[in-house]
Amino acid sequence: MTEMSDHQPLDKQALRAREQFRARLHGAELQPLFDYLPDVYFVAKDMQGRVMLANQLAARMCGFERELDMVGKTDLEIFAEDRARGYMQDDRHVFETGESIVDRVEMAPDPNNSINWMVVTKVPLYSSEGEMVGLACIARNTVDTHTALRPYTAMNEVLEHVRLHYAQPIKIDQLAEMVHLSTSQFERRFRQLFVLTPTKHIQNVRVSAACHRLASSHETVATIAAEVGFYDQSHFTRAFQRVMGVSPSEYRKQERRRVL
Repeated sequence: MTEMSDHQPLDKQALRAREQFRARLHGAELQPLFDYLPDVYFVAKDMQGRVMLANQLAARMCGFERELDMVGKTDLEIFAEDRARGYMQDDRHVFETGESIVDRVEMAPDPNNSINWMVVTKVPLYSSEGEMVGLACIARNTVDTHTALRPYTAMNEVLEHVRLHYAQPIKIDQLAEMVHLSTSQFERRFRQLFVLTPTKHIQNVRVSAACHRLASSHETVATIAAEVGFYDQSHFTRAFQRVMGVSPSEYRKQERRRVL
């Protein structure tokens, strides 16, 4: 692939690392993943979490024109910090345990706070000497993954209602009525499917919306708290701290430093 004059200069050190990474892999190890392409997002990373390989679909999803523009970048350089931390936590699990993460359904919000569901698989990659050299990840958009998502589709109306109305008061019993379950049945079913309670999901969606506003606007924390559905600033700050690990003000500072 030739370099184009209208692109940013390529990181030669990252490209050399990529060639070394490729040389240490068995081609057969990646083949089962490539068999799913081209309708699957594919990325491979080294042990430092740097992207070494990707398909064009993944590159476009991440905002790049071509796969080479992703080479050498970590999740923190590609995604907002709140998203990147979750992806990095999963990567560490694979690196530290050697265990694969298979068909995990994950919420992947975009900058416009649209909620997308992906079915994600991550597997460790080994050299011919048996040394772990990285991981490979495939992700399938849930629109094209009906079979895997069949147990989740019954909750679509609930998820869409929360996505559209998170800024308003949401009662759990009303959500239960949407799927024709009692409140206790609904809470139990939701937790089985998504490994969190409906209340926690609502809070996560509100915090996700707040992250976008904190990073992209100059509104006060109190204003943002009210806009995303928290009844007062102190409640918002406590919830935000629990989910993100930092205060809203510190998160805003981190995001502004990241983009400079």
